[in-house]
Amino acid sequence: QISREAAERPKDVDAAGGKTWDEPTAAAMVQVLEEILLENNRRARNDLERRIRSGTGVREFKGRCGHVPDAPLPGETDDVAARMLRENTKPSALRDMVATIMEQASKIFERVQAKGKTDGMAMDSATEVSVLRDVIKECMIRHILKLVNEDNSGAARSGSHDAGLLATPQGFFGGDLENFGRETIRGLMEDGYAYEDDFLDDNTTRSVMQELEFLEFDGKLVDVQQQKMIGIRSDKIHWLTYEDLDREKQPGLETLMKKMISIPFELNKKCSLYLQASSTFQVACYSKTAYYKRHVDGGYEDTNNGRKITAVFYANDQWSESEGGQLRIYKRKLNPFQLEDLRARGEEVPDQTVNEVAEEIEPLAGRLVLFRSRDVPHEVLPTGRKRFAVSLWLMGPPGPGDMPDGHHAKT
Repeated sequence: QISREAAERPKDVDAAGGKTWDEPTAAAMVQVLEEILLENNRRARNDLERRIRSGTGVREFKGRCGHVPDAPLPGETDDVAARMLRENTKPSALRDMVATIMEQASKIFERVQAKGKTDGMAMDSATEVSVLRDVIKECMIRHILKLVNEDNSGAARSGSHDAGLLATPQGFFGGDLENFGRETIRGLMEDGYAYEDDFLDDNTTRSVMQELEFLEFDGKLVDVQQQKMIGIRSDKIHWLTYEDLDREKQPGLETLMKKMISIPFELNKKCSLYLQASSTFQVACYSKTAYYKRHVDGGYEDTNNGRKITAVFYANDQWSESEGGQLRIYKRKLNPFQLEDLRARGEEVPDQTVNEVAEEIEPLAGRLVLFRSRDVPHEVLPTGRKRFAVSLWLMGPPGPGDMPDGHHAKT
């Protein structure tokens, strides 16, 4: 049985604000973690090993040459995956992660208790202990997978000479790069924005929605405190990479992310934007009445954060206009290259302080919106019900595709 007294005993707070555990309590919790790994014929440990080897929740394991599975070296009896599993489940490693695991488990367990009471299904003591053990087990597995993934990602990065890799179409082998029709490309290059409906099929979109709801229930999404305090936005967000996914429990997000990862390759092929590859996504949840006031995602010169194209996917089922939450797009601002061209030709420069609405886009299920991060002001109108969005920012230099002459841009 889990020692409730040990788990609930007050902990000291260190200088960084985290809780520290006294050695007897920490040792007791390490023993609990070891028991959970080994009980029921090592079910939890076997589950952890299965996820590591299958790539469930972590990056595929790279071989020593970066592209073939690892085999034991002469004199070795196990492979890289087995060594990582062993290193991350030994007592000293478990001791280092006790505080993190228990803090996560405590938060999740409190939400489970609260939901049970709300639904009229309060748990007795025996059920509480059983549920708490299950929560601790999942938190431990996820934390170890995170450590393994970080280790493996670091190894992959060490073999790369450039952190910002150009999304070269010839180097993409995940499909035919034909997700966007001619009108979508024209809208992005000339108007600064466009959207493509049915980016995913209905079944996959429903899976994405369910998985986003689970992320919210898990407490993954947090307020953007500084911007919330000054009234710019009131949504909650969570940063997620493709490597973070549990591929058995999040098949919809896996499919979505794979397809969105192909976007810079396709846009480079069709528009010569010199975009970089990216696999870091932001999940945003807008609860009822939440909003995000007018802003731009990028800029030029002193305000250049590297963002060139913003891609946003919606999975909100049966959304109606009366429920609000529209993405309000303002007319594209002239970029420095266009302004310079107008001045060079002695033509009048339009007033750049005027914000004229171009379109209000409904956050419909299966819809993917593209717009120019540096040039297109936008906002999210107050929503009448919960609204999710998955965003990917594509980095790229100012210039290619922004010029007034050529590069598919309107003159």
